[in-house]
Amino acid sequence: MADVTVNFKHPTDGRVISVTLDDSMTGQEVIGELIANEFVPASSEGYNIAIKGGRQLTNGKTLLENEVKDNDTIRVIPATDAGNITF
Repeated sequence: MADVTVNFKHPTDGRVISVTLDDSMTGQEVIGELIANEFVPASSEGYNIAIKGGRQLTNGKTLLENEVKDNDTIRVIPATDAGNITF
């Protein structure tokens, strides 16, 4: 377990916050902390997170398992069903 300092980019207003987290936290735990600290509002659809300019992170994996590095910028993305059409 180690600390990692990352920047989170708000999904709508572009604000960026820098935080230091334990790399054993899962993506889902990180999202929960962002909601608890009122960086993003609670959402029934939830959120995903992705490295800016790169891949989406797996919410069930830790930051270490997702290969998050110091100074990465992570975008917070509202989860939606857009594009998932069933007939």
